[in-house]
Amino acid sequence: PSNYVKKSFFSYQKNYHKTYVNPLGCDLDKFKKVEKKDNKFRIISCGIASYRKGIQYLLKAFIELEKKLDIEWWHLGGVTNEINELIIKTNSKNIHLKGKINKFDLFKSYSQGSVFVLPSIDDGFGMVILEAMACGLPVICSVNTGIKDILTSSGAEGYIIPIRNSESIKEKIKFLYENENIRDEMSKRALQHVNENFSWNNYGDRYSKFLDTIAN
Repeated sequence: PSNYVKKSFFSYQKNYHKTYVNPLGCDLDKFKKVEKKDNKFRIISCGIASYRKGIQYLLKAFIELEKKLDIEWWHLGGVTNEINELIIKTNSKNIHLKGKINKFDLFKSYSQGSVFVLPSIDDGFGMVILEAMACGLPVICSVNTGIKDILTSSGAEGYIIPIRNSESIKEKIKFLYENENIRDEMSKRALQHVNENFSWNNYGDRYSKFLDTIAN
């Protein structure tokens, strides 16, 4: 599903040329942008909040940012005990753990955000990236996801950041907080880009063309 996964096959060099990268799709009937109900700058994360997802680095960045900026963070989904303990220790009133949300209602929560962050240390693709973009969110994602196969370039619909780098997360969030016009433009691009290139029909078309190439 991504070049990041493809690289994991590199040690099997004999068959490396047989791998084909086809980024996954998004159900655009379930994920769409709806009206944001307030002007609060809100960070969204989604999935299982764990060490592997790099949530500890987002947490560090957030705690430093909330001292200076009027922001909050919603996490949609489960939280591991280790991460929950770290969050409790911060005593932050601006972190809201929303728990598991019905997939048919997720778009409503995504749409209340200003930016989506996925700082995974190891993630084969990250379907939540496409879901967030389909709801009009610029994204900040680590290089160890499928982000390189999604964005047209870093800075167009979102940002590609290094793993284990709270400073980079903090820098990108602060920039989007301070530059609403750029954030709005990235939001429009994210929405358009997903709708034009990452439906499941797009996924099927890419795979069909690949099979035609092999057959011919």
